[in-house]
Amino acid sequence: MRLRTTAAATALATAGLTLALTGTASAADLNCSDFATRDQAQAVLDADRSDPNGLDRDGDGVACESLPTGGAEDGTALTAQVADRPQGAVAAGDGSSTQGPGVLPYAVGGLALVGAAGAAVAARRSARA
Repeated sequence: MRLRTTAAATALATAGLTLALTGTASAADLNCSDFATRDQAQAVLDADRSDPNGLDRDGDGVACESLPTGGAEDGTALTAQVADRPQGAVAAGDGSSTQGPGVLPYAVGGLALVGAAGAAVAARRSARA
């Protein structure tokens, strides 16, 4: 019985640590300053009408009214975004991402599992003695 209690407590502690470390790491909080045009912000608002980001402050259904629209004044879409095409290469980086939770939650989870195994072995040995 002691072995089961130890294993259950360790499993709950591991789950709690893992959830605590990754809970808000992937959450995106968008502001009007994150968008170049009103059309981009409107697309995010249209995807979730509950407006968790607060893009429609006055509740009229139009997101980020202070931003410019994405089209021309006559309603046609812009045909070119950049007048002068950039020249040269772009730095590719090493492929890592700074947006994910990283390896810390996995390392803590692995250490917790190793600790759980050690606790289970110790509990089993003490139960035999």
